[in-house]
Parts: sequence; structure tokens; C-alpha cells
Amino acid sequence: MTWPETCGPRIAMFKCIIGLYGLPRGIFDGHQVEVELKDEASLADIIAALRREIPKLEGPVIRAGEDKLTDHYAFNINGRFYMDDKEIRIRSGDKVALLALAAGG
Repeated sequence: MTWPETCGPRIAMFKCIIGLYGLPRGIFDGHQVEVELKDEASLADIIAALRREIPKLEGPVIRAGEDKLTDHYAFNINGRFYMDDKEIRIRSGDKVALLALAAGG
């Protein structure tokens, strides 16, 4: 038997380094975290991976019990900001950062 017959379809995985800024950086005590994602990962997939790697983000940065960010945080992916975009897909080589949204005044 071949791979697909015995184990189901293969899922391409990749390592994604997520830059951390503001409170997420302080909570983790580091400027980046590496997570493993499947190719074509969604924002919810990234958040779920962050919840596993940095459980302390749940509450202040990630909504408790959900794979969503709280209102004051967003991802910057390849230079564009995303908070809850169900259409965006992350691929190997994408530049991802998690940061607080700043208010001017």
C-alpha cells in the first residue's frame, strides 16, 4: 500500500516565526515565537498555535476560549494589518507579527 491508502492525505506543514510586540512580547519575555502551521493556515490557526505555545496570552491578547484576538491587537502579515479576516491564508515565507493597535491623541 502507498501513503494515501494507509494514512490519508499528507498535510504540508511549515515553521512560522511570529514577531511579538508590546504586551505579547512582555508576556512571552521574547521578541518572537516559532509555531508549526499547516500550509494555507488561517488567522484562527495562528491564534490556536499561539494559545498552545504561550497560554498566558489568553485573556489579555486572545479572547478566552476562542481563537480570536481581543479588540486591541492585530496581526501584520507581509506589511498589511489583519484582525479577523477569514479569507487570509498564511504560507511558508510570510512575515507575521502580533502587535497592539496604538491610538493617537
